[in-house]
Amino acid sequence: MPTVVREPAVSNAFYPGNPYELESMINFFLEKAPLYNVKPEAVISPHAGYIYSGLTAAFSYKQFLNLDKNKHYKVLLIGPSHFVPFNGISFGYYDYWETPLGKVPVNKEEIEKFVIKNQNLPITLNTLPHTREHSLEVQVPFLQKVLDDFSIIPVVYGQIPFKIVEKVIEDIKGNKDDVVVVISTDLSHYYPYDTARYIDANCIKAVEELNLEYLKNCEACGKIGMEAIIDYAKKVGWNSSILDYRTSGDTAGDKDSVVGYLSAIFYK
Repeated sequence: MPTVVREPAVSNAFYPGNPYELESMINFFLEKAPLYNVKPEAVISPHAGYIYSGLTAAFSYKQFLNLDKNKHYKVLLIGPSHFVPFNGISFGYYDYWETPLGKVPVNKEEIEKFVIKNQNLPITLNTLPHTREHSLEVQVPFLQKVLDDFSIIPVVYGQIPFKIVEKVIEDIKGNKDDVVVVISTDLSHYYPYDTARYIDANCIKAVEELNLEYLKNCEACGKIGMEAIIDYAKKVGWNSSILDYRTSGDTAGDKDSVVGYLSAIFYK
């Protein structure tokens, strides 16, 4: 069988395509982010261009430095489909995922196990939703900088009940220490600065209090993923903390029309 590689779709657009520039940009963000004494079971991270949301993402990824350097980690990457409308979840069933920093193995074994066990769920191994999708792609270079030995399980979802995404988290993560979940989402889009902060406060409260009620007034492209991780965290008794929140108006855009970015951690 030929090796199937998912090639970058948004390098030179969302982040530098030159590996040295990319590495130096990520290092710059990681140096600015604080390191807390917590091991991530899961994080929420934004997925805009790095000049807008890279610093916020670094707050999540900095905490991965608390993980065991000698262990192989499986990273369950979960994000919304922006380009391909479909009802269900799509696993990125590639052999490798390539970025300017090199190739990352896809954990096909975990994908196969899940698919065999859950044949009643709306699952596809068709990689079309992944081809142009940036919500997972922008997470991978950060992972390459903070983890030495890891594979990824890429999941893109369309319009589905959050319980289906939660089932993916429950089955693949469960109580396993070697699996970390990354929920990819941006918050409200294109409101004036103060309006955006007002709306995004609901998303922040939902995470802080592990309370889905607040999400009713939260606007986020990855809201289904947020619902899934909040519900799961509450069920298994994880703690949650907000690591960073800012908007494109705080980073590289004007304040007339902004996008909100959140970084959060779930831990035991």
